[in-house]
Amino acid sequence: MTFQPTFSEVTRAQSKASIVIQGLSGKGKSGLALMLGYVLAGEDWSKVFASDTENKSLNLFEGIATHTGDRFGKFKKFDLLRLHGYKPSNYIAVKEAAIQNGALVFIQDSITHAWNGPGGVLQMVSKLEAENIKINKFNAWGQPEVMFEKDSIYEMIRDPEVHMIATVRVKEKHTMKNGDVISLGEQQIQMPDLKYEPDLVLDMVHSGTTEGRPPRAKVIKSRYAILAEGETYDFTKDLMEQLRDYLAEGADPAI
Repeated sequence: MTFQPTFSEVTRAQSKASIVIQGLSGKGKSGLALMLGYVLAGEDWSKVFASDTENKSLNLFEGIATHTGDRFGKFKKFDLLRLHGYKPSNYIAVKEAAIQNGALVFIQDSITHAWNGPGGVLQMVSKLEAENIKINKFNAWGQPEVMFEKDSIYEMIRDPEVHMIATVRVKEKHTMKNGDVISLGEQQIQMPDLKYEPDLVLDMVHSGTTEGRPPRAKVIKSRYAILAEGETYDFTKDLMEQLRDYLAEGADPAI
């Protein structure tokens, strides 16, 4: 059968968010994720779902004031724990359950564990190497179960049915040069180059406060015309509403 491609005119369609928020512990990643989720869900906390791998830290937000004067509401969440294992396919199972239960936004706080947590991809590689003398740290990456979970990370961070927001920890990486320790800057604790996959990557500058100071973040990567790469923004409610409206422009993808 001959391959015969056909072409059609491009049409701007509605889009579901794929956002990753990176930063050090305590910089406000979770708070910004929840506020973005609330706005993207049409300001309906019942449509915001989350997975929590951070020792139930998301529970601390319920009822406290946001920088806008609103309060964090009763969103729904699942505690993804060590006993479940942090392999990427488990994250996806939680995401799919959230969609089935009516989620408009799904937050993953955080996705670092899928890479280097118990049962995550790096631990899978180490386990295979330890249990089989024919497997070393190089060919372990070619094992079917490792390849499947590694590739699942891409599916973890986006979905055509729901807005996706994920947080990820960072660490400062160093190298030696002429006997001196040189900083290479902060890097995500995740699969190398994952930051190129989502549509928007934010690096936290500081968290919002109950006194009205909005969260502030620098844009590391953006496919959204309203947010420029390299620029730093205060994530006011007005800006978050602009992002929601930007994603909603165009034709319904179902049509």
